[in-house]
Amino acid sequence: MNQEHRKSRIIAVLAAALLVAVAAAGIMTLGHTSDTTQINGISQEHAGDSRDLFPDKAYPEYAKGYSVEYHGTYKVVQIHDLLGRPAGNHTYLLVQRGEKVPEGYPDARVFFIPVESVITLSVSQVSHLSALSETSAIKGHNGIPYILDEEFRERAASGKIVEIGSGTLSMNTQLKTETMIELDPDLVFCNANGNMESDNQQKLVEAGLKPAIASDWMEDHPLARAEWIKYYALFFNKEMEANAFFGQIEANYTSIREKAGSADYKPTIFSGMEYQGTWYAPGGGSYVAQLFRDAGGDYILSEDNGSGDIPLDFEMVYERAHNADFYINVGYVGGADDLLAREPRYAKFDAVKNGSIYHFDARTNEYGSLDYWQSGAIHPDIILADLVKILHPDLIPDHELYYYRHVGAGTTGDSS
Repeated sequence: MNQEHRKSRIIAVLAAALLVAVAAAGIMTLGHTSDTTQINGISQEHAGDSRDLFPDKAYPEYAKGYSVEYHGTYKVVQIHDLLGRPAGNHTYLLVQRGEKVPEGYPDARVFFIPVESVITLSVSQVSHLSALSETSAIKGHNGIPYILDEEFRERAASGKIVEIGSGTLSMNTQLKTETMIELDPDLVFCNANGNMESDNQQKLVEAGLKPAIASDWMEDHPLARAEWIKYYALFFNKEMEANAFFGQIEANYTSIREKAGSADYKPTIFSGMEYQGTWYAPGGGSYVAQLFRDAGGDYILSEDNGSGDIPLDFEMVYERAHNADFYINVGYVGGADDLLAREPRYAKFDAVKNGSIYHFDARTNEYGSLDYWQSGAIHPDIILADLVKILHPDLIPDHELYYYRHVGAGTTGDSS
């Protein structure tokens, strides 16, 4: 009887131990839902992964051409076509290296981040990467002679950046696809194209390359264009650096704009140039018009909502601008005499008579490339300071013109 009793007690103890083990296993499972296993060197996420590999986040506040969502081990970037074309919208998955590509995005283009090598196709892309200290990631570029960035030029001279195009700045430039394939970049930054027929994205995809669209040049607000540095940062996991850089630009710009807003008088401005019988002027909803407004100027076409250039006839421009205070952004001219040689009727405008003519070609090189479109893309604060110096010199007495020059004061490249 005692033996039977002992057996019963042993069975009871074993049963209790088994229940404890099962319970402990359940608790351990609940406590490790974010574990991963390695299969072929790639982590496979378990359901309910709660890790956040991107503690620094960067969201656009001014830019409209893209948006981003963070999902712990990957980012979802949406490209929004600024011309409203459905074919221009794209989805990118930026997956942390070593992590599993998530399901549910069948049409998304996948990039593993941080990227280590890229090809750039426009001058502003170089400026954004330079500001992120990622010039070393650039392996190829279209139009190397046109870049003014010193580090870029040094790397190109030493063969670390190679020419992958025809060397022109045309939207229809011929790219050296075989050279690009040999470079084997993680991605190719390309500009959004206003003409889908000449868009080279599909050709790059067919060649096995991975294009990523950048449409900063299509944004209508100066700060929106500069804020695209956050977009480039997404591919390098440099959100913290991008936020810091843009935050300083935004603060500078806002401060200068507030100073300009205190002016008692808003000088009138006309802009653009006559070409083959038509005057092309920036619309009132454009990037340029926004800069004029923020600099405390009264642009003659401010009531127009267009964001692109508006074709006008000379007589219409003269009617509205003959007594304007300033003529700003006049095109490629050396001095006032060159302007009049191109079109003698310019002499009818008061701004031309008074020598109040300015253009943004103070910083250039032997190929005529303008830094206004390069470092100016990420420094709208300096462009704005130039314009305020022109329109309201007493408000920022210590500032010296950087991108702009007084056309009547000398030849191209003279920053006086």
